[in-house]
This record gives sequence, C-alpha cells and structure tokens, in this order.
Amino acid sequence: MALGLCCLAPLSSQAQSCPALRGLRLESTTVISAQLVDSGKFVPPIRVRRVSPEFFTAFNTLPAFCRVQAVARPSSDSEISIEVWLPATGWNHRYLGVGNGSFGGSINYDRLGESLRSGYATSSTDTGHRGRASEAAIDAFYHSPPARSYFSSCSNGGRQGLMEAERYPADYDGIMAGAPATHFGFKTFITGDFAAFQKRGGKIIIYHGGNDRPEANLNLFSSVRGRMGDETVSNFLQFYLLPGMGHCGSGDEPNDFGQWLRPGDIPQNSLFSALEEWVEKDVRPNGVIATKFAIDGNARSAVVRKRRICPYPQTARSNHLGSDSGAANFVCP
Repeated sequence: MALGLCCLAPLSSQAQSCPALRGLRLESTTVISAQLVDSGKFVPPIRVRRVSPEFFTAFNTLPAFCRVQAVARPSSDSEISIEVWLPATGWNHRYLGVGNGSFGGSINYDRLGESLRSGYATSSTDTGHRGRASEAAIDAFYHSPPARSYFSSCSNGGRQGLMEAERYPADYDGIMAGAPATHFGFKTFITGDFAAFQKRGGKIIIYHGGNDRPEANLNLFSSVRGRMGDETVSNFLQFYLLPGMGHCGSGDEPNDFGQWLRPGDIPQNSLFSALEEWVEKDVRPNGVIATKFAIDGNARSAVVRKRRICPYPQTARSNHLGSDSGAANFVCP
C-alpha cells in the first residue's frame, strides 16, 4: 500500500501532531521517538568514512520536519532501524523511499536530506526494506494517502528498488534504480519478473555508468525485453547507459542527470523528474541532458560539458542545426 502524504497544515498544528506519533501502535514495531526538528537544526551522526562529493551534506539548510524513529523486530533474531522524515510545511504530496548504498547496515541520511529539501515525505531503514512504520506515521501525520509514491537509490539501493518492483508491485508508482548490484558478490534475488508492476502502471528507470561494469544489468534488461517484448517494455521500463561514468556518478564525462535531487529540477536534465512526469502525465522520457560540473555534484560550479543520453539501445544523433558537439545539437531518435 502506498504511503500517505497529504494536505498542508500550519507549522504550529504539525508541531503539535508530531509528538503524538510516539503513541503509534504497530505490530512488531516500536516507535522510540517522534519530535519536531527546527529548521537548520538537524545534525547527522558522525561519519565513519569520507563521503562522495556528490552526497548531500547541507543539513543546516533543511526546513523544519517531524522526525520519527522506530525499531522493527519481525522475528526474534532481527532488529531493523527505521527513520521517517515528514516536512512540517511545503511538502509536495509525494512520498520517496530511499535505499542503502554498498552493503547496507545504516540509515541513508544523505538521501533523506536531499529528499526532504525537495519537499518529499521520506523514509529509510538500515536494511533498505520498506517499513509499515512509515505508512502509519505518514498517514497519522497528514491524514491522507500520497498522490504518488517513488523509490530512488543506487548500487545496493538500486537492487532494492528492483526487488520492490518484483516482490511488492503495489508499493511504488515509479522506481529509479541506479547501478543495481546484480554482481560484486550480492545474492541478487532479481529475476526481472516485473509483470505485476507493469500491469498496475508502474514505471522503472535503470541507469548505469559505462565504466562501472554494466554488463550484468544490460543482460537483465535484454532478458526482460526478450520475455515481455519491446513494445510492452518501452511503455514501463527504460535503461540509460552513461559513457565514461563510474559507480552511481563521477568520471571525466557528463555524469549528473538527476540522480541527486535538487529543488527546481526539470525532466530535460533530471531522469528522476522525467520519471515523475512519466508516472503522473504519461509522458515517456525521450532522453536526458547529462552535465559534467567542474566539481562533481556541485551544480553551482562551472559546466565543463554536456551530453544528450538516449534510452538504451538508442544513441543521440545530430539535428543538423548547429556545427558543434553540444548537447543542444543532438536528439534521440
């Protein structure tokens, strides 16, 4: 069931309702904290290792939000930490679930931060699984289901997104799965059986860097096309191969295309915005303009170059309207 988001309420009203979420009664789950975090006051846990430069770090710019922390124990030998972040004002009537990178094991505060900043009610667990605490907290806070529910993550998180589409096809309307970890020692549990997700109108965008061993996911995409047919697949699933890009980003070629959320993103330069438009307006994406910034992940730094990326296996071609190799002079077939 999609998680609930809803109508805007005054900050004072939301501030009063946030602590009340501490009293939620959930099967196998205990809410341990529910508190309003004032604008700019959230401080993330100390990082054990240096983060990628693309990761969100501007936590001091976040708006006020209700922070719900819970622990789920679905079995005697399991303990799953959950965080749900709910904008006190200004949310966009959408829910965004975020997964884990690498091998998981921790809350993804970077993704929570960028999601909240862009207006989403959002949640993360230390396993990547979707928790019922999220559903209950959002519904209790906003008193209404969301307009749409999305998932976006990369690496192990990309794998988690595809697992959601296979196992729980009713959870999300749109899934953006970056570099799904279908190798590097992971037990993938991915079969490519997206039939139920496709039948209910769900949309998936997969992306992978050309310098990041994309062969396993290209094979997965080809197998889905072979099983379901190109016409069916083109209406719900796209794959984008980014030449010269590393794992989830980085590299000397254009590598910024909406995998990092920013307020004001548009479908022309953000695959995630294009996914939303596909889900909400039935406008199928027809490529994206990727950008190489002087400082990876910093959209305020100088633009080094741009490139139009088409849905695989298409390649961009010249529109014969200009003489240079700029992205504006290329189109997708």
